[in-house]
Amino acid sequence: MFEKLIRYFFNKRVKKHLAEDTRERRFVNYNNARSIILLFESDYTEKNHEIRKIIQSIQADGKRVMAWGFINKKETTTAILPDFRVLHHKNADFLGKPTQSFLQELENQDFDLLLDLTVNEHIPLSYVGLYAKAACKAGVRKNEHDIYDFMIELPDNSATEELEVEEYNATYVYNQIIFYLKSIQTRD
Repeated sequence: MFEKLIRYFFNKRVKKHLAEDTRERRFVNYNNARSIILLFESDYTEKNHEIRKIIQSIQADGKRVMAWGFINKKETTTAILPDFRVLHHKNADFLGKPTQSFLQELENQDFDLLLDLTVNEHIPLSYVGLYAKAACKAGVRKNEHDIYDFMIELPDNSATEELEVEEYNATYVYNQIIFYLKSIQTRD
């Protein structure tokens, strides 16, 4: 019941924000992106080795990276750093919307590219994806809203029981999105 209420208010806020959104959407090729914000699901131990490898890979390409994660716990042990933070339940209101201080910080920064590497939907991260100011937003389709400009579909595991199913994780999603962002050529 409470989940339906959270979903109802989230859907309502998304529709309102998208109707009022003045963001100039444009496709940003990976090679042309200078600043990237990553959204990720934190592992329970908060070590996030997989995400840290992805961040190092992007930084090796000469890009500025900020990473925002979410962990389904009441407290987190990860320090809030300027370019790396893990949100938890106390950083959001009871409907899942991040606190005003986090949203204000998002509002003060512009990015060329937003990459949502989450496989499962977490309402606080969905709000971050919605409110982040990025020219191009990419991620996995998780709901009926067009929060992202570029979305990939993950095959349903139940439909492919007989086939060997690759585990969907942040690295898999990252590799899929980057493959397409590097392959698509535009005339800017």
